[in-house]
Amino acid sequence: MDVENQNVENQNDEWQICCSHSSKQFIKYITTVIISIIILMFSIVMISENPDNDNSIYFSLLSSTMSLYIHPPTLENKKK
Repeated sequence: MDVENQNVENQNDEWQICCSHSSKQFIKYITTVIISIIILMFSIVMISENPDNDNSIYFSLLSSTMSLYIHPPTLENKKK
């Protein structure tokens, strides 16, 4: 019981940033999205500026970053 109460309390934590109170999960999510966008933009710029060079590292960065947001498909079991 105590563990469940602690988890609920931890989920409701608020952080004060600038002039607002925001949930801890929201701040972490926004930070993840911003870092992902920066990585995506960097990779795209480097690929477009150097088309003749080996860009495999940038394509890897693109695909790994996109895999955070695109979930693999799952097969559902058919009910009889």
